[in-house]
Amino acid sequence: MTRFRLLALTVSLLAAGLMGEHAAAGSMTQDVQFTSLETYPGAAGQPPGEVMGQLTLPAGEGPFPVVMMLHGCAGLYETHAEWAELLAAQGFASLRIDSFTPRDIEEICTDILRPIPRAADVNGAIVFLQGRPQIDSTRIAVMGWSHGAGVTLQIAAEPGSLRGDLKSAVKGAVALYPYCSRTSQAYRTPLLVLVGDADDWTPASICSDMVAALPPSSAPVELAVYPGATHSFDCRACDGEYWGHHLVHDEAAHTDAIARVEAFLAATLGTP
Repeated sequence: MTRFRLLALTVSLLAAGLMGEHAAAGSMTQDVQFTSLETYPGAAGQPPGEVMGQLTLPAGEGPFPVVMMLHGCAGLYETHAEWAELLAAQGFASLRIDSFTPRDIEEICTDILRPIPRAADVNGAIVFLQGRPQIDSTRIAVMGWSHGAGVTLQIAAEPGSLRGDLKSAVKGAVALYPYCSRTSQAYRTPLLVLVGDADDWTPASICSDMVAALPPSSAPVELAVYPGATHSFDCRACDGEYWGHHLVHDEAAHTDAIARVEAFLAATLGTP
């Protein structure tokens, strides 16, 4: 069994016990499928195809504000399911976009520069959500982890990677341990960045430099740097070396991140 599969199995077993604690009463999750849409012809460099996902709806009739969730280089696992239930408990729907399974990809942690049309997946997700009556498509945010957090930065940036007619749909962005921009980048939408200062994969110092270099035209960027926290600090099963990097759950950072995300979404999307 590979280290990746062992981690995924461990996280799944652990999360089975956690869901009872964190599951939102009456929430519902369903598998969905939608078409990935290029930002412009040829932008993806490959046929974007169909994308899978899990749509979680809070209890009630809606329509609900929604958070599009972008996984990291290991794909979707129970950390994202736990976040989806936490968001549902706060009244937010979520769409966990699976960019790997439809493309027969297990992970890209060992091939991090492999081209995946993830911006096209987000374009398709927005159009899909705009057609769902349970969703308030005027209140959409994006939230990404690691590789998906890097995609989140691109989506939030100006000019960014989204299709022009869909840019205004995204009202806020949350990036957990992204590889931040090394240039003076303006952001179109408010951005929350959460990273640990012991992260040896996506260094917090680059994010600090990015925020210091924000141009006056940028939307506000909130940065929280957690002392002693590593990459994947919100992964409850992480406790060791994975793909050459140190990943350990940090309860204090995780708890603070949950509170910050809740406050940020309330500020950018409004109270559900």
